[in-house]
Amino acid sequence: MKYDINHEYVSISSQTATHRIILMHGWGADADDLLTLGKEITEKIDLDFEVISLRAPGLHPSGKGRQWYGLYPHDWNEAEIEVNKLLATLKKFDTDQISLKKTILVGFSQGAAMAIDAGFRLNLGLIVACSGYPHPTWFLGESCPPLIISHGLFDDVVPIEASRGIYEKVKSKTYKLCELIEFDGFHQIDSNLIDFICTKINSIF
Repeated sequence: MKYDINHEYVSISSQTATHRIILMHGWGADADDLLTLGKEITEKIDLDFEVISLRAPGLHPSGKGRQWYGLYPHDWNEAEIEVNKLLATLKKFDTDQISLKKTILVGFSQGAAMAIDAGFRLNLGLIVACSGYPHPTWFLGESCPPLIISHGLFDDVVPIEASRGIYEKVKSKTYKLCELIEFDGFHQIDSNLIDFICTKINSIF
């Protein structure tokens, strides 16, 4: 586990990496939760990727896993504080070797909500939001990065209408990639999503 001023993270690093994937796990998970997803993406494309998986700062109420901010009830003030901390962390990853424009931000559930909120304030190469939702204070920044949204039709944790609302809002403003993938599933990452992401990565980068 590595550490910067705001977040611990695990990484699969490469001295020669030209691109980066930053992963953000869901409520109750931990930094290693999405590493397999990151590995599978990098193994299917020819670009040299570094994989970073951030760890949410808060301990989950159950005592196992982590949370980006309190849920049930939602603590939106804490969410805004954590989004600002995330922005600071993401800006630190903006280097001469790998810029944010060559960075993909991937989030699941609460991690997707964080990725959407922070990501639309930065000039990222791509945002992938799985089973996510918008924060009440979320707004579209000037950059409007390319966006892939994935959500299960039968999600009983985060209703699919949350992702549909994000899609409609972004689609109405940008000419860049904005895709909504609805699949027969629940609160999960679709098994077909990786191939779709890889196809889009090849066209974007």
